[in-house]
Amino acid sequence: MGHHISAIIGDKNVNKEKIKEYGLAAAFENEYVIVIFELEAMCQLAEILDLSIKEKSEHLDWDCDLTMFLAKEIGMKKFALIQTDYFGGFGEQYAAYFENGEKVLHNVTINEALKELGVRRSEELDEFDTINLGEYRHAEYYYWDDGNFADKKENMIPGRVIKSK
Repeated sequence: MGHHISAIIGDKNVNKEKIKEYGLAAAFENEYVIVIFELEAMCQLAEILDLSIKEKSEHLDWDCDLTMFLAKEIGMKKFALIQTDYFGGFGEQYAAYFENGEKVLHNVTINEALKELGVRRSEELDEFDTINLGEYRHAEYYYWDDGNFADKKENMIPGRVIKSK
């Protein structure tokens, strides 16, 4: 199966009302929240908020002003920005770790960024699997108007594309 998402991951104690206000999809796993970014939704938000989506990293699509704004708005002081793009075990993943809007680690694996965030692996599961990241494979599934996968999950806030007026 494929895995293609971009997300910010931080402590679960975030402002859920702000997540809903900005139409972001979010999954709550253990002590963490995974805020999943979808291309159209993020582009619309950037336009509405007049914030740049110009990447500051070569490999992380959402290392930009919009992401820093959203992280601050929802109350994430420490977070991992992750991106996956693989199928059948082949592909790429990228991550960075931020504290107070400053990039502390960049060009690291997702597990390295999650470890810095405080996610602790077990004997059976690495950091990625500890927060059940493999469950969230394609961002658009959590932003659909009809059949939104988040609607069936008690631990999720469904995302939506907010249209500019």
